[in-house]
Amino acid sequence: MAAVRESLLPVLRCPRCLGEGTFRLDARERDAREVREGTLACSSCDLERPVRRGIVDLLTDPPGFVEREADGLERFAEVMRADGWDAEKILALPDVDLGYWNAQANAMERMLADVPLHPGQRILDVGSNTCWASSRFAREGLDVVALDIADNDLQGLGAGDIHFEGRGIFFERLLSVMYAPALASGSFDHVFCCEVLHHNDRANLDVTLREMFRLLKPGGRLTVVNEPMRFPLRPKLDHAEEVAQFEGNEHVYVMHQYIRAARAAGFTVRLPKLRDALDAPFDRSFVPPGRLGPLKKALRDGPGGSVLLKAKRAARFWWINAIRGDANLTLYCVKPR
Repeated sequence: MAAVRESLLPVLRCPRCLGEGTFRLDARERDAREVREGTLACSSCDLERPVRRGIVDLLTDPPGFVEREADGLERFAEVMRADGWDAEKILALPDVDLGYWNAQANAMERMLADVPLHPGQRILDVGSNTCWASSRFAREGLDVVALDIADNDLQGLGAGDIHFEGRGIFFERLLSVMYAPALASGSFDHVFCCEVLHHNDRANLDVTLREMFRLLKPGGRLTVVNEPMRFPLRPKLDHAEEVAQFEGNEHVYVMHQYIRAARAAGFTVRLPKLRDALDAPFDRSFVPPGRLGPLKKALRDGPGGSVLLKAKRAARFWWINAIRGDANLTLYCVKPR
C-alpha cells in the first residue's frame, strides 16, 4: 500500500515549469497507507515541494486572496471546533440535519443517479473542504484526488485522516488552486465541483473551467452542483456578508454566466431534466381542483396534456432558476471525444 503515493506522480504537473510527470519523490516517512513525509523534486526545473502528513503541497507563491481565504478557513475550523465539531460529526457528513448539508446530500444522491461513475475511474474533487465527497467517491470504488487550498483538520485536506481512519478508505490530497491546478492534462474521467466555482472572480471563473476541460480525458465529465446564483429579482448584492470575516473570496453569478463560461471552455453543457428539477406537487397543481377535476384529468391524460404540462414545467423551471430564484445551479458538462 505504501506505493500508492508513487502512483500519483504521473498525474502531477509542476506549477513552475508546467512539466507533467516530472516529479521524483524522496519519501522519509511511510505508513501502511501512504507516504506521510517527504519531498517532491521536479527533474525539469529543480522545484522542490514538501509532502506533509500525507498531503502533497504544490501551492507555490499563492496570491493574497488565496492566502486570506486559507487563513479564513483556519479561523472557521476553530469556530466549528468550539461548536462541538469532531471526528464523529465529520464522518457523518453530509447526512446531518442541517439545511446546508441536506442540500449537499441531495446533490450527491442526484449525481450518483445521473452520472455514470465506475469503480477504478479517476475523479477530482475540487475544493474538497471537509473531504466528505472524496470519502463518498472512494467508497464507490473511484480513484480520488482531493484538491483544496487549506490543509487543516476540519476545513481542509487534514480531514482526510478522519475519513481514512473512520472509513478504512484512501484518497490522494493535493494543495493547489483550482484556476491553475498542479495536475497533468487528460488525467481524469470526472471532475466534481460542489459549491466552489463562485470562489473565483469573473476572470478566474473562465480560467478554472478551461483548466477543468484540460484535466479531463475526451468524453470526461464535469459535474457542477449547488452553485449559488444571482437573479434579476434577487440580486444578492450582500451575498456572503455573514461570512465576510472569513474572507472567502465569494462571488455570485447569473445562470447564463456559468453556462457561457463552460461552453467557452469547450464543454457540451446540459441542465438537469425538468422533471427532476421540480417538485412533485407542481404536477398535481397543474389545473385547480374542484369542478375542474374532469378538465384537469383530461388535460393531464389527453393527447395534448403532456405538451401543456411540459410547457408549464419549463416556465416554472426558468422562473425559479433564471428570474425569481432562489435556486442553486446544477450543470452536467462533457468534454467531447
